[in-house]
Amino acid sequence: MADRELFQGSVAVAETARDKAAYSGFLAGLFESDVRWELFSSIGIPETRASALRFLDQFKSALVPLDPDLVDREGELPEPLLKVLADLGALGIKIPKRFGGQEFTQYEYQKVATLCGSLDASLTVFLSAAQSIGVPEPLRLFGTEAQKAKYLPRLARGEISGFALTERHVGCDISKVETYAVRVREDGRTVGYRLSGEKFFITNSAKQDGLFLSSMLVVIARIVDRPEELQDPRAQKRYGAFIVETQWPGCSVTRLRFDGVRGIYNGAPTFTNVYVPADNRLGSEEDGLRIALATLTVGRLTLPAACLGGIKQCLSVMRWWGRTRIQWNKPIGEHSLIGEKLCRAAAYALALEAVMAFCGAWAGKKGDLRLESAAAKIIGSEWYWDVVNDLFQVRGGRGFMTVESQRRCGEVPIPVMRMLRDARINLVWEGTSEILRIWMAREALSPYIDKGLALLQGSASQKTDAALYYARMALRSCHPPLQAGDASAMFGKDYAPWVRFIESRSRRLTRETLAATVRHRQSLHHKQLLLEHLVNDSLLLFPMAATLWYASQPEMRLKPGISELTDFFCRDLAERLDPVPSLLTRVRGHKKDRSVFNLARQIMQGEYTWLEEGIVPLLDK
Repeated sequence: MADRELFQGSVAVAETARDKAAYSGFLAGLFESDVRWELFSSIGIPETRASALRFLDQFKSALVPLDPDLVDREGELPEPLLKVLADLGALGIKIPKRFGGQEFTQYEYQKVATLCGSLDASLTVFLSAAQSIGVPEPLRLFGTEAQKAKYLPRLARGEISGFALTERHVGCDISKVETYAVRVREDGRTVGYRLSGEKFFITNSAKQDGLFLSSMLVVIARIVDRPEELQDPRAQKRYGAFIVETQWPGCSVTRLRFDGVRGIYNGAPTFTNVYVPADNRLGSEEDGLRIALATLTVGRLTLPAACLGGIKQCLSVMRWWGRTRIQWNKPIGEHSLIGEKLCRAAAYALALEAVMAFCGAWAGKKGDLRLESAAAKIIGSEWYWDVVNDLFQVRGGRGFMTVESQRRCGEVPIPVMRMLRDARINLVWEGTSEILRIWMAREALSPYIDKGLALLQGSASQKTDAALYYARMALRSCHPPLQAGDASAMFGKDYAPWVRFIESRSRRLTRETLAATVRHRQSLHHKQLLLEHLVNDSLLLFPMAATLWYASQPEMRLKPGISELTDFFCRDLAERLDPVPSLLTRVRGHKKDRSVFNLARQIMQGEYTWLEEGIVPLLDK
């Protein structure tokens, strides 16, 4: 198939690094009128084992003395805390026990991220970068037994690592990496590499200018025989992933500073002719980009888990302030414009917890989470930003005050401005919301693209198969599935209307995708606003389905008010999927006023405090 005619330049290089395996996750099915309810019916909410619960208790106790505002002012995490966490094993959470780690499941690790994310963003990033995308994760996925035995015990004992991918001129377009590794040969065999180049925005790399925080980095670099190949457009592009120990000669670093998450140890490492033994290459010389993409797939799940902690914290503060602050003779939470913000925070907390439980369960089964992890990152970061912005609005002028000024005035110090500054970057790092939407569109629509290419350029049999595929999609998108009743029964009759709604909107999404493919054909991947529209629909249907599954689980059914909150969340998303700005709809808004008033009052009365579990409460500190 002549992909190079459709994808050219760096895009063509990225295409070669794509995981070509067919998508078997939930989101991909939405674009083909295939709502894969069996993915939900085959799992339950993952268990948190006793060892993980003990660790969470110890971890929480260690965090209590931490002053996030001091971290924000000084731009440093306390050394004593980092030592305590290393002694607890917090840097080896996912490392197998045979190498000295905790060997927690992805779901258990997400619980740690939620707890940490509720308190301090800098500490969350430190722990996440060290093990979600640092050396342990790519080493666990792609390393040899000898490499694991050499490095994992050191990391489990508390050595810090990072992942060096991005450069000054290279963000998400990772096929343009300019750092290069020149082969060193002896007797015709590659025995090592000479690594040169500069990385940028590398978390956990720099303690200060000239001093590394991390003892090792996974570095993505282009492999060449001569540096001159970098300027030759005809030269083949191969990218490798290398474990580089930062004390090796030729390694240096400069620390970068930011206006939010000020305690992160982010830097610009430089490598000048650094000798890297061939044994320190992960995978083959062709695997660098694939390793980078695979590492980020699972690593991205830490960020929405941390955002969940932030949303829970915001909900806790908004609930307290909503009932404490009196205006116009009643608590401000009873005013529907404020009450709606309370309801939205609670709904997002429930839905994001559901999404993370689903992802954690499927990660444990080694299921396909390529699209789901990107979706979780997008909605988690965007929902948290919405909620912390709502908290600022609810707090009014106090939200704009410094913590010190609030204390001097006898106010309860709530660091809303710091929370805003820290939350904003989540929409950018580990893939911007825009880039991830483009990537999701390319991946979710890959069957349409592949069949389209076959129809244009394939053999007679391939053209026939492609035509049958499009006919099947057209037929599916017009008729309800035969298994609809089974899905409705799985979640219970209260949620049956929402099951039918999801299936109906999946069929509509398929029709729109089919029409877009036929209309734009080879130019479809350039229609980014159209693709965003299609992806956004899937980003609403996925958390809706996850919430129905989560709310219907035996351990959740008896939670106070869960069916009312689930219904509020689904109605809110349904209005976004079917916006009808008619006069009739606006007049009927009085029904929403009543439901918001009742739900907000229940939230302020403490009926939903179970949503705030798993955090370090700001108001109790």
